[in-house]
Amino acid sequence: MASLLKKVSMLQQKRMEAARLRRKGEREIQKAQYLTKRSVSGLATIQRKIESSKEALEDVSGVLTQKLARQESIQRLIAAAEENLRRENDAKAQTEQEVEFASSDEAKQQATTRLSIISERINDLVDEIKQRGSALKKIIDDIEDYKQSRVKISSKIQKQAKSKPVLQNLLKTSKKTTQRLSKQVASKAKQEELAKRNLTIISKKLSELASKRRKAALRKSSKKKKRKLKTKLRKGKSKIKAKRKFAKKTKAKMKKTKRQGKIKRKTKPKRRK
Repeated sequence: MASLLKKVSMLQQKRMEAARLRRKGEREIQKAQYLTKRSVSGLATIQRKIESSKEALEDVSGVLTQKLARQESIQRLIAAAEENLRRENDAKAQTEQEVEFASSDEAKQQATTRLSIISERINDLVDEIKQRGSALKKIIDDIEDYKQSRVKISSKIQKQAKSKPVLQNLLKTSKKTTQRLSKQVASKAKQEELAKRNLTIISKKLSELASKRRKAALRKSSKKKKRKLKTKLRKGKSKIKAKRKFAKKTKAKMKKTKRQGKIKRKTKPKRRK
């Protein structure tokens, strides 16, 4: 009985310790699962951001290519206009000399007309060069802005790409931790269940032993009561026997006394007449 009680105490301690470790493992699994969930969500978010940034980079690169092409086109047009302006200025200088050294009024009039036309073309070319110069300046500013934007987006993509391995390692670690803890929790749950079963078996044995002890105690008590009852009955019978014996003796004495009285009456001498 004492050994069983000691075993019960040991099993209860084992069960409690296994339950404590199981609950601790379950809490750690929840934390690991939460990290796994966050890592998966974080990776998905980063991937979406990277894809979005790449799309933005493609858009910026496309616009930048167009701007660069537009810059080259304006630069070619400006160069052509400047070349035309140079030729027109040369023509103007020649025509001014013709006006100055014309041999006749008609020749002078014709040279003056050409000079007027050349001056208009020069003015048009100067205006064109100014307008294209303004457009070129705006294009150059836009190109610089798009280049900076492209650098920022590329840097952003690099940073986002660098954060992926960290989350991937965290995801890998949290998954391994979850698997390891799941095995430990399963093992502790088995130990806890085994301890419960053993406790049930031993408790049943203790219950049976206690029942046997109660029955034995009842039998012992019953026997004791029977012995007391028998003793009491024996004493009662002894008293009855004593009373009967006493009654018999008394009755015998009474009979004896009566007989003696009768004998005395018979043996009493007759009186003389």
